[in-house]
Amino acid sequence: TERPSGAANYQLIYLADGKAHFKINGKVQILEKGSCVLFHPGEPQFYYYYLEEHPDIYWVHFSCNTNNLFLSQTGWGIENIYQVGVHNSYIHLFDGIIQELQLKQPLCEEQLKLMMQQLLLRMGRNRIKADKVFENYNREVEEALRIFHLSSEQDFTIKKFTKERGLNYYRFIDTFTKQVGISPRQYIINIRMSTAKELLTNPLFQVSEVAQLTGYD
Repeated sequence: TERPSGAANYQLIYLADGKAHFKINGKVQILEKGSCVLFHPGEPQFYYYYLEEHPDIYWVHFSCNTNNLFLSQTGWGIENIYQVGVHNSYIHLFDGIIQELQLKQPLCEEQLKLMMQQLLLRMGRNRIKADKVFENYNREVEEALRIFHLSSEQDFTIKKFTKERGLNYYRFIDTFTKQVGISPRQYIINIRMSTAKELLTNPLFQVSEVAQLTGYD
């Protein structure tokens, strides 16, 4: 799809599965399932799909006033790309909108308006919730770094650390690795090795003492 002058209304595109390619502000970005693109009126639209990437795409055009309060209240700003997650409720609403447009029953316009608002609200709510979870995990990574440096000689169990804080073990490791560049276990090992190298240069310490101070038998 190529619309250099964009559309006269808003267009919301949701990736239920697979991948899609969007050119936003001159840069091509590959988006995956759970992503959502909101084109504002008059914004250039360039996007394409490859069949082998199994794209499952839903989209809807809608109109509303500029600086619409409902849009801003539900977390939709001037950005184009949003991460709203994978939820079956989105598909049900899209299917419902399609059905309403096909059947055109009495009060169709009012029903479509309510369903569109519900879709935007659910996506906005899930996005806000996801952001809060992301912030929480970032804070926990900072706390882990502090603890690791203070007590690197302790035999840390990452599973115990996450369980005590009510965190998802795999998500914590993924967040830590993305933020720090290495896994929590490797980070602890690096601290121990750095401390050991420093202590081993001191003739007052025996190798066994250095091992004990850095958490090794």
